[in-house]
Amino acid sequence: MMTRFLIFFLFVATSLGAQSKLPEDTIAARLGQLLRSYKLPDARPFGQTITEGDMRFLIDTLASNTMAGRETGTPGQRLAADFIAEQFKALGLPPVADRNTYLQDIHLQRESWTDLALKVEEQEFKNRTDYYVYAAQNMSRPAEKIKDLVFVGYGIVEGKHNDYAGTDVEGKAVIFYNGEPVNDQGKSLLTGSEARSVWTLDWKRKVQLATEKGATMVFIIDPDLENSVKTNRRQMSGRGWEPYSPNKATATTNLTNSMFVSTAVANALIGKKAEQVEEARKLSYKSGDYKPVKLKANVEVRMVKETKTLQGSNVVGFIEGIDKDLKNEYVIITAHYDHLGEAGGLIYNGADDNASGTSGVIEIARAFAKAKAEGVGPQRSVICMLVSGEEKGLLGSKFYVEFPLFSLERTVANINIDMIGRVDSRHGDNPNYIYVIGSDRLSTELHEINEYANASYTNLELDYKYNDPADPNRYYERSDHYNFAERGIPAIFYFNGTHPDYHKHTDTPDKIDAAAAAKRAQLAFYTAWDIANRPRRLIVNK
Repeated sequence: MMTRFLIFFLFVATSLGAQSKLPEDTIAARLGQLLRSYKLPDARPFGQTITEGDMRFLIDTLASNTMAGRETGTPGQRLAADFIAEQFKALGLPPVADRNTYLQDIHLQRESWTDLALKVEEQEFKNRTDYYVYAAQNMSRPAEKIKDLVFVGYGIVEGKHNDYAGTDVEGKAVIFYNGEPVNDQGKSLLTGSEARSVWTLDWKRKVQLATEKGATMVFIIDPDLENSVKTNRRQMSGRGWEPYSPNKATATTNLTNSMFVSTAVANALIGKKAEQVEEARKLSYKSGDYKPVKLKANVEVRMVKETKTLQGSNVVGFIEGIDKDLKNEYVIITAHYDHLGEAGGLIYNGADDNASGTSGVIEIARAFAKAKAEGVGPQRSVICMLVSGEEKGLLGSKFYVEFPLFSLERTVANINIDMIGRVDSRHGDNPNYIYVIGSDRLSTELHEINEYANASYTNLELDYKYNDPADPNRYYERSDHYNFAERGIPAIFYFNGTHPDYHKHTDTPDKIDAAAAAKRAQLAFYTAWDIANRPRRLIVNK
């Protein structure tokens, strides 16, 4: 049955006729013929401008000791940005970024705790042992003494249930249980079932309510504090580097400060009124209203943060489309040009990671610029963007999607290149491969276009090992395309795999296979060529 189907399929595919010369003996090529419903300008004269020699020059320059590892915010990164901008200027591309330059300034900030302390009477409690706090949900506040507290059950007001009944908490601290009240059968008193309400699912809702009622501090009792600390350690440490705009007010929480505390801390805060608190809780199950319990305690809290800032830049090469309508749609091709800088007297050159991908994007810009100069294309506009801040958390691309230079709604695809200059152990001495990641996650058309481009021009082995959502390496989430994919923009990621020099000072230009890098960059170009010139934009169907 399968044999007869293949014979019929190949007959149909062959009878449709080729619109560009394809290898006769590849099923993938004939699949492309079957799928193809439009004709494109011949891309080969432009793709062939991506050469081994050009790639070698660019990689050697970007990964030289002069660039000092290109760490974001350092002179080496700025030197690399200027070099890339010079390449775009030499191609005749217009400056479209900040201050009429090729550079989009990216502004980063990081918050971290410098002093956290909790003292009740004479007892000192320890962060992450007795309590924890979320940096993003708290403002920096110096030493503060608290005398008046009010225990308000679960801190909830909904329908007939009112934990604040008859009590004014203006200017006082409040303390309440995490979660929501449940009966002996495990059913929520709010939902009437085992399902929990939004008050459990979003604890910040309780803090918002306390804020609206004028509370000056919130203590939340977490009986499972030890496990919570293990699960949420990163959020407790402080914010990592995050994009911000110097032209807009920095986003700050509008909530009063909050602290999750253990039962031991809660007992210290409640003191001699533990029985009264428990009795009020039991009565609330009958009446729906919790009778708040006023407490007196000698509490001191310190929550002090510092904020550091860092500036890098994305480098933007713009090739405007030649179609009067389609030029307002955009294909973005990215690679990160930053690396790890210097440490211990060693320079981390980052030849494969990611001078190789950066060089590929510059060469792709050159190919599109030549096509435009000859009036051949692209129909849509193409943005070749080199981003910094990737090694600090995909921050250059994250900054771009938060503060885009071009409409994200009109951005039809992202093509991302991160490491294309080496061969990994899985492929041994065979450089004629590339890992393809993400092509089918949002758009099956993107996957088909890449398959067709490869069958038409490059004939690489397309390895989808790391595209498996269950793959433990999770490379799909680990490079700059992911920030575009999160916004619903179809994205494809090209990658040669890791090697013993990954993230080491031994990732040097002499180990790069420039011919393999050029061929892999050509595939990225041919895929971009199809997306930029096809009559309609990619369908997002997954």
